[in-house]
Amino acid sequence: MSIAFEMSQNNANNKSFANTLNIRILQHNCARSTQIMHACMKFAKNKTDIVILQELWMRDENITISHSSFICIKSNVQNTHVRVLIFVAKNAKKFTCTSRSNIVNSEDMQAISIANNKIQKKILLFNIYNEKS
Repeated sequence: MSIAFEMSQNNANNKSFANTLNIRILQHNCARSTQIMHACMKFAKNKTDIVILQELWMRDENITISHSSFICIKSNVQNTHVRVLIFVAKNAKKFTCTSRSNIVNSEDMQAISIANNKIQKKILLFNIYNEKS
């Protein structure tokens, strides 16, 4: 299942539409396929700001695909294959993203904070892989 949506948050002190942050996000489970990952990134180019992927393809050294339009944010987990990744568009200048490994540091969960000068509080975005039991 894939979800693509646009998220908005109004500044609590100023409800004008001029103070709205729009973030376009694409989410997809890649079933460990490089072809699916490349297709997601190709689709996302110039259409989304953040791509969140689960069950991605990863080589032995925790190396995965890259894309010239996106920066990859990885978890700091050592000696294990991560199953979640977040890509942030290089041209996303209206906000900044920061890895939050101090909140969660797991191969199956990742957190980033999203901030800009239009919102008072940072937005936390979680990328979670939940394996079927």
